[in-house]
Amino acid sequence: MYTIYLPKNQKNQNHTLTEIFESMPMVRIFDKDRIIYSQGDKPDCFYYLKNGRIKIYITSENGTEKTLSVIDKGAILGEAAFFDERERMSSAKALTRSELIPISKNILTEIIRHYPRAAFELFRLQAQTIRILSQQVDSIAFLSAKSRLCSFLKESGLQNNNIVTATHEEIGSIIGATRVTVSKLIGELTYLGAIRTGYRKIQILDPDLLI
Repeated sequence: MYTIYLPKNQKNQNHTLTEIFESMPMVRIFDKDRIIYSQGDKPDCFYYLKNGRIKIYITSENGTEKTLSVIDKGAILGEAAFFDERERMSSAKALTRSELIPISKNILTEIIRHYPRAAFELFRLQAQTIRILSQQVDSIAFLSAKSRLCSFLKESGLQNNNIVTATHEEIGSIIGATRVTVSKLIGELTYLGAIRTGYRKIQILDPDLLI
């Protein structure tokens, strides 16, 4: 049986799923550019991202890459294939030195046995991922490049206190636009006062201007 470690070793039904994951000692370190898992792999766990930045992407038969998302600390990854027990449909790569907590079936079973509420938190995290991917599909199908960018910035900002951590190239890959187009549009939004840019970071100042 797996032992769940919690702050001060106190079991409390009010602990959040994040607190439970953060308390776990089996951290895996992935250096920058290291592959965490690959498209087609059979999963034996999913991961909680304790620190770092991860790119989730798919690769076509001719080797073309398409970025699906760039995630930061506090997110989970690899859960879809883990739960449906099929091959991974995407790959994950560390964009910075990253710390990940692997969550196996045995560990997850023990967590839910002790903390049934954790299952609902996990459902919520999965729903957020599904919502973001669905919005990306809708954006690419029906919206202009500017509208796709604004939609991406607003949704990503909601997940991280109005901060988006991604390069122009990464954003372009996600929304289906060139890096040059993204840079031009970000310049326009900065001029309007909707956002402020920094190194690998965009701060949303006024979400109402992201239209």
